Amino acid sequence: MIGTAGHIDHGKTTLVKALTGTDTDRLREEKERGITIELGFAFYGDRAAFVDVPGHERLVKTMVAGAAAMRAALLVIAADDGVMPQTREHLAVLDALGVSRGVVAITKADLVTDADWIELVTEDIRELLKPTTLADSPIVVTDAVSGRGIDDLRRELDNMIGEFEAPEDPGFFRLPVDRSFLIKGHGRVVTGTVWSGNAKTGDRLTLLPQNVEVKVRALQAHEKDVDVVRIGDRAALNLQTDVEPQRGDLLASPGRGIVTDFLDAEVRLLPGSRTVEHRQRVRLHLGTGEAIGRLLIVGADAIAAGEKRFARITLETPVPAMHSDRGVLRLYSPLETLGGVRVLDPDPPDRRRTIRELPARLQALAGTEQDVILGILRSRPVMSLDELTARLPWSESRITKGVRRSVKDGHLVATSDPPEWVAESGYWNRMKNETVTVVERFHKSHPDESGLPRGEWVAKLFTNDPGPVADALLAELSAEGKIRYEAGRLVAAGHTTSLKPADEKDAARILEVLLREGINTPLPASIAEQLGLSQERVRTLLKSLKQVGSAVILAENVVVAKQAYDESKERLTSAFAGESSFTAGEAAKALGTTRKYIIPLLEAFDRDGVTMREGDKRRVSK
Repeated sequence: MIGTAGHIDHGKTTLVKALTGTDTDRLREEKERGITIELGFAFYGDRAAFVDVPGHERLVKTMVAGAAAMRAALLVIAADDGVMPQTREHLAVLDALGVSRGVVAITKADLVTDADWIELVTEDIRELLKPTTLADSPIVVTDAVSGRGIDDLRRELDNMIGEFEAPEDPGFFRLPVDRSFLIKGHGRVVTGTVWSGNAKTGDRLTLLPQNVEVKVRALQAHEKDVDVVRIGDRAALNLQTDVEPQRGDLLASPGRGIVTDFLDAEVRLLPGSRTVEHRQRVRLHLGTGEAIGRLLIVGADAIAAGEKRFARITLETPVPAMHSDRGVLRLYSPLETLGGVRVLDPDPPDRRRTIRELPARLQALAGTEQDVILGILRSRPVMSLDELTARLPWSESRITKGVRRSVKDGHLVATSDPPEWVAESGYWNRMKNETVTVVERFHKSHPDESGLPRGEWVAKLFTNDPGPVADALLAELSAEGKIRYEAGRLVAAGHTTSLKPADEKDAARILEVLLREGINTPLPASIAEQLGLSQERVRTLLKSLKQVGSAVILAENVVVAKQAYDESKERLTSAFAGESSFTAGEAAKALGTTRKYIIPLLEAFDRDGVTMREGDKRRVSK
């Protein structure tokens, strides 16, 4: 996509028509007033297209929306006027977005009879371009009315297009919407330039920031009906949707892109821009959208012209974003282009600019591929691969490869391979050490309990249950012999459950009653009356006896000594070992008890695999 740029009435639309045969001014008002108001598009052969932008100072917002799709620029400057205010501002936008390929066309050359004047204009242009990304761009003198220089301009454009390499395609679809309208009989249509990936008829995409699923009914690429649109295509999508997309929205593959009202960025102010103060109100242009916000400068109170600094940007309305998205920063008022923005973290979990580790984290996010992955994990020590993929503009295989490399280098820990969840290694080791400490502390305060319940452990160490991460952490601690995970509880290595000293005497008296009565134990209320203890005290100590392995709780009010339980198990298996099956009544007779006790006892035997129930009967398990 080649974008025009330049001051109003310098002949951008006329020049595009001379090159393509297409009048990009399609609105009645544009034709009546003779100025471009909205974005216009014209196809230049099979490999390129022009986006024609308005040149009026009040329409720079529209120009920036068009610039989001530009990979190259056609900077248009009239010979009779020379460099004008919107020439400078449009060039500033291109510079801010990092557009580094372009051709300059000096237009309306036939209106100037003094050759020296054109030479002066040419020198002014070269000086203007020197500090920008478009320095050394070829300059061609043209006149669209007479045709002067048009063939030369075509040659320069063709040379530039021929030097372009196909961009790396990450494989997921993204298209910033620049137009949205209804067509009778077809419904909603949106247009834009495909940033990455492809979309096919029938695909389901996500519309951001609304986070709504839409279905693709039909497609056009370069004004021709197609079944698929690809990276770089000027595309129109007929959508099945109940919402109304608008300029600034983004169509993306499901699971790609973050909706945010707060982001971290690298800000580069243009040479000659005004100084920006901390908390300055600004306009952020990302993709085809605009959002108003405030700049929170990290490590300083201002950014001077030509400087590059990290900043946090808080926005008044949510926008879709990913790491490395480029945008334009403009002053809220008066409307001036300040510089460029590169998104580093689309949704940081913290919002203060004075966090001690923030500068190092942002430096990592502005670095290499490995640095970026680690930078994201520094502020979110545990993350699923899906969450990481939503933030990074790379292919899934590239992200997976980067994670594996970081795991191999010891910087990350993955719960599986291929990785589904990843954790920063420092955080992982801290969680392991804290888990051992928390479990040992629990044993000291609850010696009569077998271990720390998983739910309590999660509540103490995690903001939520991380599922596979917690399982992997416990598995590693178990493999290292530091923690045992038994029946939903965490137990320290070498730990044996014991009664609290204050409970030993009363617990011994209760156990004596249980041993004396066998499996026909009295209710807890009866035990309490016999021993002169409260019912609450008896129930608590029965649970403690169960935890230390001295008792078995068969039902809420039926607790037997572990010795009695084991003896009953041996007697039952001996009595019915040669039988095909037996009833509860036969088991009660064999053990000398009643239905009140035999039913919960047999159910416990079923759970322990001693017996197997078959309808109303049971048999001894082999």
